[in-house]
Amino acid sequence: MVALTAALCVAALPSRAQLTFGGSVLDHDLMMSGDFADLSRPHPFGTARGMALGGAFTSLGGDMTSIAVNPAGLGMYQSNEITLTPILSVTGSETPGTMPYTGNNKTRFAMANVGVAINLYKNASTSLTSLTLGLGMNRVADFNRRYSFSAESRYDPANPTQLMPTIADVFGQQLGQNGIFPGESGALGYSGVNPYFWPAVLGYNGYMISSYTDSEGNPMWVPDCIGSNASILHSNEVVQSGSINEFSFSLGANINNIVYVGATLGFQSVHKRTNVYYQEEYGYVDAAGNPTAAVNSRGEYIRTQLNYAGLYQQTVLDGSGVNFKLGVIVRPTPSLRLGVAFHTPTFYSLDRSYAGDIESRLYNNETGESQVNRDWTPVVSDEAENSWDFVSPTRLMFGASYSFGTVALVTVDYERDWYNGIRVKNVPYSDPNFMIYPESYKQEFKANFCGTNTVRAGIELMPVPRLALRVGGAYMSSAFKNEKLYIGAPHLTESWLVSAGVGVNLSRVVTLDLAYQYVAEQQTSYQLFFSRNVDTGSMMTYSGLFDTDYTRHFIALTLGFRF
Repeated sequence: MVALTAALCVAALPSRAQLTFGGSVLDHDLMMSGDFADLSRPHPFGTARGMALGGAFTSLGGDMTSIAVNPAGLGMYQSNEITLTPILSVTGSETPGTMPYTGNNKTRFAMANVGVAINLYKNASTSLTSLTLGLGMNRVADFNRRYSFSAESRYDPANPTQLMPTIADVFGQQLGQNGIFPGESGALGYSGVNPYFWPAVLGYNGYMISSYTDSEGNPMWVPDCIGSNASILHSNEVVQSGSINEFSFSLGANINNIVYVGATLGFQSVHKRTNVYYQEEYGYVDAAGNPTAAVNSRGEYIRTQLNYAGLYQQTVLDGSGVNFKLGVIVRPTPSLRLGVAFHTPTFYSLDRSYAGDIESRLYNNETGESQVNRDWTPVVSDEAENSWDFVSPTRLMFGASYSFGTVALVTVDYERDWYNGIRVKNVPYSDPNFMIYPESYKQEFKANFCGTNTVRAGIELMPVPRLALRVGGAYMSSAFKNEKLYIGAPHLTESWLVSAGVGVNLSRVVTLDLAYQYVAEQQTSYQLFFSRNVDTGSMMTYSGLFDTDYTRHFIALTLGFRF
């Protein structure tokens, strides 16, 4: 089964080839399967100690990171603790083979962890040695990132039949294939038009395309203000912000200092804002490289030409989720710890809003006058009964750690997440001609997604009693069976993490830990826009593939108080 993008907008004009449409500039009116997968991708935040050890905390305990990973670790507390972990994130991106546009970096300050461990019961003479309550907030995912670039499609005067790709052609194909044309007044509004087509309507209102009638009386769309001799500069900027934070209530029990069990009830808060700006600039030069005017396919000069058009779209996602975690840690010997943790799927209910606007500039070759045009859409809101509901993958973790007295310890984790088990429970009502159903997502996740494998490891050295030195690392595999199916938008695939840190006991009750994480994230290759023949699978109009990868730097500082 191909990606859901290719299954959405297949219209009914039997005399013409059926086309599907997609690309990172399109498909923002709804959530795609890759969007659900990206929301479900965890990151090993927590205390600075947990982050420095690469998040390998399934078998360790006595740290507030345990609430989010394996609540059985709370059973190792022998006293109370309060921790505060502010974090600084710096994200950079790179798109090889492109030119700079705006910026590719984003810096953000936030809280990675706030936790309280309260020792409710302690009695070394009974089988239940201790019972600890844990209350905390832990950052689960961070969406603060940015990328931008420019890429030119240069027209070759020696090959005049080879037109440069423009999203205006895709807009015309979308509207024409689905029978959307302006009325007698020439106006084309948004009322009664599926939000999927709003960018194309913006393109019309921004003079990227115009409606005509051919010699046989059939209506058609033509980018008549863009010359057939246009070189096109494609500029793209995507800015994301937000996070998922989990508020947890946990209990951890210690049984004879050998077996530790725990449970966590987690409530998640989701906020993600995505701003997408795409601009085309149109330039015209002759064979000698000198500026010239725009001409149409017949070689006639265009009276009014488009200099640029910029399309801006924004989506805002807000919601909540709930999950449950169970864990066990066993100490068969004082130095060896073995742990296992099970995380149920998180049930999310998400409200979503979407809107867009356009700005373009027309230039009159006869008068030399310019005209700036602007238009904007209404805001579509998916909320309440019309929200997006889904469940994230089930997570299963195994861990082992070994301590060498008070000098060092080594810890290793393995995690399996079943992304093919993501299920969409509710989708908003939309145009009956373009309905999508939860069953469609289910089939796609089963066919095109797989379970991920994550390995984490960390080493802690204690050269002197009050000082700890830490290093760690992690790797997570891709959730896609075939990444080439998902060219509609950049989605996270593999990621690597390297970490380091230091911990100092400032006194008997105060600890200070510092951690640094370097994260490299790969993404699927993607088109800015494309139209594809349904029957043959061949591309008709397309921007070309781009690859954008992220590097992320996290600096965390934990101040802990034990009493």
